[in-house]
Amino acid sequence: MAVYSAQHRYIFFANPQTASKAIALTLRECLGGVALPDREITRNGKTLARLHHTTYSQILAAGLLTEAQLAELFKVTCVRNPFDQLVSKYIKYCERFGGDPAKFPWLVDEAPAGEHSFPQWLRWLGRRYEEIDKLRNGPLEFLAHADHVIRFEALQDGFDEFTRRIGIAQPVPIIVHNITKGRAEAGEPAAPVVKKKKKNYTEYYDDASVAVVERLYAPILERFGYRFAG
Repeated sequence: MAVYSAQHRYIFFANPQTASKAIALTLRECLGGVALPDREITRNGKTLARLHHTTYSQILAAGLLTEAQLAELFKVTCVRNPFDQLVSKYIKYCERFGGDPAKFPWLVDEAPAGEHSFPQWLRWLGRRYEEIDKLRNGPLEFLAHADHVIRFEALQDGFDEFTRRIGIAQPVPIIVHNITKGRAEAGEPAAPVVKKKKKNYTEYYDDASVAVVERLYAPILERFGYRFAG
């Protein structure tokens, strides 16, 4: 979903794996936000607007808002270092489907899915993303229209800047929500307390998988100065 407020004149686009669900929940509970849309919108069997992670283009295609209306709103989204983001994406996928071998088509041997198969998964994912131009139709779609981008690595600071820019004087703490279980002790920004440190994202990569991310996410790496901190 996106989160929209007529009162505060903003719209938040929830970029996946960037603490977007925590921010969306905070906006709905504390800053007059409503889900847009509140259900998946289809027409003639085609999805026009997803319920989750709705994009700018989908808002227009579904007729939820016009370009003129969107132009009058303060548009905000989030971004995250792709090297770190992809590790969380992988862990969450494995947590969800760990009991079903059919869900792990990238495995080239009989070993179970786990941290050792991350490079295999990333190369497989890279091929799929390039086939459908996923980056252009995914993260870049969220970032292209934003007036303000909140960095996952400085989540509360970025959120505070956003609330100041829409005229909210009192700081609003982000509600802790949807932390990846496998990384909950790694000190993710949404956690109120930094617990015992687990594996750093760099430990999941080999040289070939670093190269995949550098190729696939080059526009985001360049724009935000992200790099592989190995």
